[in-house]
Amino acid sequence: MTVWDIAILVPLALMLSMVALWLMGRTAPTAATDETGKQETVFLFRGGILVDHDAANLLLPDAREAENDWARFRRWMGFRFGNLPHGYEDLTDGESLRLLADGAAQLHLSRQNETVRAVLRDDAPADAAARHAQACHHHDLQSQSLAAQSAPLPVWIMDAVGTVIWQNDSARAIAPRHTARLTGPPDDLPDLGGTLRTRLTLTGEGGAADQSYDLHVTRTESGTIHYAFDITRLIRAETAQRDFVQTLSKTFADLTAGLVVFDRAKTLAVFNPALTDLTSLSPEFLSARPSLFGFFDALRDRMVMPEPKNYASWRGQIADMVKSATGGLYHEVWTLPSGQTYRVTGRPHPDGAVAFMFEDISLEVSVTRRHRLQMDLHQSVIDRLEDGIAVLAQDGRLLFCNTTFGEMLGIAPDVTFAEMRLHDVISACSARYPDPGLWPEIEDRITTRRLVATLHDSAGPPGQKGADVRVVPLGRGQFMLCLKSRESASTGAVGLPAR
Repeated sequence: MTVWDIAILVPLALMLSMVALWLMGRTAPTAATDETGKQETVFLFRGGILVDHDAANLLLPDAREAENDWARFRRWMGFRFGNLPHGYEDLTDGESLRLLADGAAQLHLSRQNETVRAVLRDDAPADAAARHAQACHHHDLQSQSLAAQSAPLPVWIMDAVGTVIWQNDSARAIAPRHTARLTGPPDDLPDLGGTLRTRLTLTGEGGAADQSYDLHVTRTESGTIHYAFDITRLIRAETAQRDFVQTLSKTFADLTAGLVVFDRAKTLAVFNPALTDLTSLSPEFLSARPSLFGFFDALRDRMVMPEPKNYASWRGQIADMVKSATGGLYHEVWTLPSGQTYRVTGRPHPDGAVAFMFEDISLEVSVTRRHRLQMDLHQSVIDRLEDGIAVLAQDGRLLFCNTTFGEMLGIAPDVTFAEMRLHDVISACSARYPDPGLWPEIEDRITTRRLVATLHDSAGPPGQKGADVRVVPLGRGQFMLCLKSRESASTGAVGLPAR
């Protein structure tokens, strides 16, 4: 080999060596590797400030108020290495601390004066499939993180000492003074994996209404997770319902009628004090929530309902009663052996419930009977009179007449299908006692409200059997027509007063 060949080959070899070194640099891992083959990343802190690192992508959480880089680093690493010191001052100068996470990850901490060196070591994925699996896991984590971040309820993740290491958007929207209550340590910490439920009512700001939350605190290995469910509307609805029920209860308590409500299972749900007075059932018995059949059995035993004609069909009768009440059709009057009279009404309620109302109408029935007896007596007295009497309403309807009036005119108003009116009565009078000048005049005066004084006259042809006529205003537009039969025409007559 000549000198010229050597002179050409040496530069060429040097050039090839540089290319090979450059290619090796392009294909080598970007992260440093220790003697065991683990990849490691180094972080250098001085006085709590991150001054250097060799991480390819460093995504520390955003800084909070009065929070240094070490606190951010601790929040970033805390989910894997929960025993991280709170500050570099907690590390002993000149000593090292080794923290282990699940798997092969390790974090080595060492302090020299104000400087802390943190070395993170972890296994690198072996092949393309492993890298793809890691990417899939990262994608799933991103999806879960997005779901948690946009959840409609506030969520806080706390470390073992009660520091918030993560919160979602709903949690950030909570007022700071409320956040302190919702993220505060519970009185009794639940067991690992357990959940403690607490209801909190927090005072609103600036005169706003109070806010209520159901707080669920779940304990994890690294701390706690706080979930706050806003139940303000539910609490307000419950309060409104409770106030409404109290108002109804006060109203029911003042009712003189007895009220009892059975739920869809036909078990007594509500009753008022008047029910105990009317049925003689003790409050203890009613408070024990008897069944519907048990309730009516107790009424039967105390003779507070009509005696059933057939005990064998007793349950069937009660079932029919409930069926009628469910349809809103049950309404009966019970005459009790004690002489009292109850009006019992059944009404359906929502969701299959049914209510019964008991009213003591003994006095009402007694007054009605007494009034009916008096009316019957008055009618008997009027029917015994020799004069025929009829009373007409303001609109011309025949209100009533005695037996003599019907016999004189040959009419029976009580058995006629249609109501008799003034014109019908005048026509009957004119047919029985013809007088072309009298009856039209009487009808006209009554119709036009021109009869203000008692009218006396006689009807019928001269020399024939006729009747004395008397029309008396009774007030409020009502009139009484009286007819008295006369045997001869000798009876004197009083003419109509001049208009």
